Amino acid sequence: MNPSYCRIRTPVDDALQRFAAWQQLPQVGPFVTTNPFEAVALACDEQGQWRGHAVLVSDLGGWTLFQDLTGGLGAIAAAQWLKFAAADELIFAGYNDSIPYGELVAIRGGVILREFLWDRSAPEANVNRGCLDCVDEPFQTWVEVASFVEDDDLGFSETGRLWIYRPMP
Repeated sequence: MNPSYCRIRTPVDDALQRFAAWQQLPQVGPFVTTNPFEAVALACDEQGQWRGHAVLVSDLGGWTLFQDLTGGLGAIAAAQWLKFAAADELIFAGYNDSIPYGELVAIRGGVILREFLWDRSAPEANVNRGCLDCVDEPFQTWVEVASFVEDDDLGFSETGRLWIYRPMP
């Protein structure tokens, strides 16, 4: 499995505008209302290739969730996430069990609380800074990130709006 997501504590309309600006996209949307199980098929062309980066965006009542379908949000430095988060609370978390990889970034009040990256194939890129106050620490490998992702009730939604986009190079 390789689930990853970003959740930000801000209304969905604000989050969508900020995400588009952060990714340097010319517009917000278009969207297709769907569920996570159909979203992957909708995000692929007839040959099974991704049409672009794809996120499933959900309003979780105070939080906006971006479920990353294509991996386009992985390996983004915490400083870049901070630009998106501004003063709002943000969690980015994801893992891939087929290539032992886990990543977590936590931001609150304009401060990076936690930045963790564990990649068995590129140990020189690994990062382990800060402390996240809502889980038992310390993270040691991708396994702890996977547990965090699986236990996070705000990391998954059964409905949302599929957004396929192409970021600026």
